[in-house]
Amino acid sequence: MHRTALRRSTAAASLAASALLLALGAPAALAEGETEGPPEQPFEITDEILQRSITVYDPARSITELGGSEPAEDEVIVLEADILFPSNAWDLSDGAAARIVELAAEIPEGATVQVGGHTDSLPVDRSQYDFDNQQLSENRAQAVADALIAERPDLTLEVTGHGDAKPAAAGGGGEDAGNAADRRVELRYGD
Repeated sequence: MHRTALRRSTAAASLAASALLLALGAPAALAEGETEGPPEQPFEITDEILQRSITVYDPARSITELGGSEPAEDEVIVLEADILFPSNAWDLSDGAAARIVELAAEIPEGATVQVGGHTDSLPVDRSQYDFDNQQLSENRAQAVADALIAERPDLTLEVTGHGDAKPAAAGGGGEDAGNAADRRVELRYGD
C-alpha cells in the first residue's frame, strides 16, 4: 500500500511539473520525426515598432455620430440668484437689470429664449413667508424675463419655474457651495 501511494505521489508530481513547464513556455516534447527549429531570437521593442503600434484618433475624422439624433446643445447663460436677488425675494437688486441685458446681448435677434428659475432644496420657512421654492423660482424667472423684454422686445420668452427639481451639476447635497449653484436663473436659446 505504501508503494502505491508513493507511485501516485510521484505521478502527480510529474504531471504538475509538466503543467508548470508548459505554462512557463517550456518547449513541449517533440513528436517522433520532428526536429527542433532554430531558437527564437529575443524580441526588442524599437522606436519603429512602437510608432507602428500607436494609433492616434482625430475626433473630427473618427467620430461620425454621438448618441441619438438629439439637436445641438442650447446656449446657456446662467445668472446667479444670490447676486440678482435678496434672500427669499424676487425683486432685482440695483444694477441687476442692466447686467442681465448686457449678458443677453449675444442672443441673436428674434430668438426664442427659455427663462428658467431654480432654487436650492432648502425649504422656505412657511411661518415667515407665504410661498414655497416653486413659487420663488417662478417669480424670479418672471423678474428676469421682465427686465430682459423691456430692453429686448425682439425676443420671444418662455418663462418657467423649476423650484428645486433640477439641481445644478455641481450643486445639491446640502453643501453651501452646492446650494448656491442651485439658486440660479438660466437663459437658454438655440440656433
